[in-house]
Amino acid sequence: MIQSFFQQANYWAILSGAAAYFIIGSLWFSLLFGSIWSKEVEKSGVKIKQPTGKEITAKMIQTFIGNITAATSIAVLIYLTGMSGWTAGLKLGLLCGVGFAASSIMIAYTWESRSFKLMAIDFGYPVVGFTACAIIISLWK
Repeated sequence: MIQSFFQQANYWAILSGAAAYFIIGSLWFSLLFGSIWSKEVEKSGVKIKQPTGKEITAKMIQTFIGNITAATSIAVLIYLTGMSGWTAGLKLGLLCGVGFAASSIMIAYTWESRSFKLMAIDFGYPVVGFTACAIIISLWK
């Protein structure tokens, strides 16, 4: 079943979904919530240092690999369920974002006693990212 997915997958849709997720993250942790996020992380005792050019490149590549992994997983779910259309993508993205990412982050942050503000920023990114990714892939499969 997975082999047939990889034979007929729309790799441009997967790449586009991953790129959208990546761009959302760039905006999420800079323009939208960057300063609030930094302050909340530092309240948890984590000191954020400015990465060097080499470090930022490695972090960006690692992040994009994660985005591609998420986009491919969403594409597999869309393939297996036969979903199509933006509403199906919206529902699947929200289900994956809230059901997997947000709930996992919430559990970890509860035990780490991190602030709700930090939790909301950190789980908001995959909820929005998964949803955008799923909409793109379900429209362009």
